[in-house]
Amino acid sequence: MIWLVLEGVHHAAGFATSLALHCKFLTLKKAPTKTMQAWIGQIQALGFHLEQAGIAVSNQDKILALTMGLPSSYDAVIIDFNSTPSDQLTLSHIISHLLNEEVCQSSGSQSSNTDNSSEEICDKAMAVTGHGG
Repeated sequence: MIWLVLEGVHHAAGFATSLALHCKFLTLKKAPTKTMQAWIGQIQALGFHLEQAGIAVSNQDKILALTMGLPSSYDAVIIDFNSTPSDQLTLSHIISHLLNEEVCQSSGSQSSNTDNSSEEICDKAMAVTGHGG
């Protein structure tokens, strides 16, 4: 009984609340200091809140929110998504590629020498997931 009362208190209700949640979901931007894992978690959590408010959230909605909120440094990977066959363009595919891209970008920014170490790390990250780019 207490859980029903708590759910009623904390359940987002009303058209304005639903609209605000949906707007936040689609316009949220990844902070430069936020890890990709935290960004993905934030989008998943917002999707859950939308569903709790009675708004259906598809995997396509989550993909849009994830990719639309990324900084321009992720433009190349987003372009790559556009050329991916639609049957392979799943939420888990997008998430694994975004996590790999973060590794590639962070290794590239930490390495100021030209020994291709960031390329090697990126190739290894792609090999682990079985997706070459």
